[in-house]
Amino acid sequence: MIKTAIGVSSGETEKQESLELASSILRSNGYQAKAKRARTPRVISSTVSRTNKIPLCLPFISDRISTAIRRCLVRAQLDDDVILVNIPNENIKRQLVRNRLYDRTCISENCVVCPYGKVGDCAKTGVIYEIECLACHAQYIGETGRPLSVRVNEHIASKKRESLITPLGKHRKEDHGGFDFKVKCTILAYETQTSARKALEAFWISKRNPRMNGRNEHLAITSDLMRFLSLCEL
Repeated sequence: MIKTAIGVSSGETEKQESLELASSILRSNGYQAKAKRARTPRVISSTVSRTNKIPLCLPFISDRISTAIRRCLVRAQLDDDVILVNIPNENIKRQLVRNRLYDRTCISENCVVCPYGKVGDCAKTGVIYEIECLACHAQYIGETGRPLSVRVNEHIASKKRESLITPLGKHRKEDHGGFDFKVKCTILAYETQTSARKALEAFWISKRNPRMNGRNEHLAITSDLMRFLSLCEL
């Protein structure tokens, strides 16, 4: 009735008169105006705020692996303290940034990276890399957030010093009797997030078991996650 009263009136005065008349008729027939209910704020049921949890940043591999990790957190009674944050493997913005023109230039003298991959690989940051001895094909897998050439030059310098506390220096001393050897370096994967990159490094080390890596040098892969290693396409 209210809508009809408003619809058939042409001016504001007529609309107001029609509205008052319709309201009077409704009240005389026992109808009462309903009071507006105030909205109550939605209460979040979680016992612990998401902002108070420690983020566990890992690269997204599959829903099955993410579910397995969450179950591990529940079994370890860490679900109230730690929240899993999946890092996307790739997106257009990161791909465009990675393919910038000045990243396609080799920045190293006597480069051991670009000849075995793409020109400009030595300038890439946030990578998991593999160094191979060209004399005996022993391998070392590592990760770095800095330009790859900087980290590789550190490895080569330690090899020249025959430093026993570094993988290449120790390899030269123990496996080659102090004789120098040439190396090549290739990029295995890209990841900008430090924690996710270290997790990927651990997967690669567990998969390839490189001879120059120490036993306690990488993160332990739990038995709950090892069965998903084949899904990582390493």
